[in-house]
Amino acid sequence: MNKMTQTVLAALALSFGFGSTVVYAEDMGAAGRPGHNPKPPIDWSKCNTLGCEKEIPISLKINKKCILTGGNAIVLSAAGGTQTTNYSITTNTPYVLNLQTANAGANNTTFVRHETDASETIATTIVTTKQGAAGTVPFGNSNHTGQAVDNYTLAVTNTAVDATQLAGNYTDRYLIKAYY
Repeated sequence: MNKMTQTVLAALALSFGFGSTVVYAEDMGAAGRPGHNPKPPIDWSKCNTLGCEKEIPISLKINKKCILTGGNAIVLSAAGGTQTTNYSITTNTPYVLNLQTANAGANNTTFVRHETDASETIATTIVTTKQGAAGTVPFGNSNHTGQAVDNYTLAVTNTAVDATQLAGNYTDRYLIKAYY
């Protein structure tokens, strides 16, 4: 019986030994297969007797943005007078504001032109003001600090129309361009 017990114990010991060897052999076989990522070596260069350190950069990029809102169409009166509308420019950076009209370019003394007879015009004056700023905003290019909601008022003035003025539609366009 003693021999029998020794034989069983020896068989058990060998089976455990072979089992662990088989598991080890499978792990070793996986090391050469694609997709197996062994642990990278430890970089001890950042460690000293006080401990380890590492810097992790953190960043955020915000792109330049410009939003132009408001600015309803202006309908002038044959009786003359001033008509206004408001618009806003929202930016997160300084910007250049370019104001022009389709008929007179960068001149605030402009005109509305007859739709079919270009020689027929009615004089108009355009004034643009910026809320919180002194004076008027010039036509052409002007610099603005941005990073805010800038509110503008556009005022268009015309004199009374003569009774002999050619009937029809007269138009002009106020052109706004904000760029960086």
